[in-house]
Amino acid sequence: MDYDINLKHLSYFITTARLGSINRAAQTLYISQPHLGKIIKELERTAGTMLFERTRGGVILTPDGRDFLERAEGTLRAAQSLLEFRSASSPSAHSLMVSMTRFSHIMECFIEIVLRHKNDDAFVHRLREGTADEVIEDVYSGQFHVGVIHFNPEEKKSVLARLASMGLSYETLSLVRPHIVLSRNHPLIREGKPVTLENLAPYGFARYQDAAEDFAYHIFSENILYNLNSGLKIVYLDGRASLLHLLANSDFYGIGIYGFSAQDSTYQVISVPIEECRDRLEFGYILPKGGPVSEITAEFIEELKSRFSKALSPQA
Repeated sequence: MDYDINLKHLSYFITTARLGSINRAAQTLYISQPHLGKIIKELERTAGTMLFERTRGGVILTPDGRDFLERAEGTLRAAQSLLEFRSASSPSAHSLMVSMTRFSHIMECFIEIVLRHKNDDAFVHRLREGTADEVIEDVYSGQFHVGVIHFNPEEKKSVLARLASMGLSYETLSLVRPHIVLSRNHPLIREGKPVTLENLAPYGFARYQDAAEDFAYHIFSENILYNLNSGLKIVYLDGRASLLHLLANSDFYGIGIYGFSAQDSTYQVISVPIEECRDRLEFGYILPKGGPVSEITAEFIEELKSRFSKALSPQA
């Protein structure tokens, strides 16, 4: 059996079991029904057995599911006891816990603060990458002190409503223009041709796996709507490093934002603004509403503001 089980997902399973409905549980947990359904299926795969019987009216626990529920509740009680022990003995004021969507600019802010405090007597720092949904859940659960997300500005009203219902605050960092990201040795660069979506059509497209990122791949450029998901050559990847390594060593291209500090020197990958592009990505950070913000978290937020202020310049 694979024992790699997320404790947060166990709590989702328990909520679903108690409510007898994936739909109602998703509403209670403020996550999408498909996302919760995927989590339940992954738990069943990990457990090696069916935990729920699907019915017209919802879900009911199987015999194995009832046993799993009892064990899951015991596991969460033990985990909570461990967290209470840790919180009483660890230097939380000197800990930076950041959950972020996959942009290296955020990672560089985290690294800057960690290096700034490398000589502190004691600390526990953590950086986690995920989807916007996962980042929101991380901050909501209290496992992370601050989250940095990006989304389609047209969805801002629903995003803010969701965050407010979860007791989370949101502050905008910047509206950022999408860029084409590709190797500085790409054939278009070598041949001196314009780097446009039209000219890139014959080349492979690299993107993240998450469906939630789809909005970033429907782009207006020079009054033409490009659906980059409809291409014949697409590679789906999970992590930033994988995507950047592919771009650095191929003629594939991706969609991102302006280049981060070490992008060219480390990967020989550059960012090129998309011509006459009206679309923008909104970046912002989330915190528990009304809660205390540690000094190190406040430092991180100031570093975010400083770096993302670059996005307000014309070339970004």
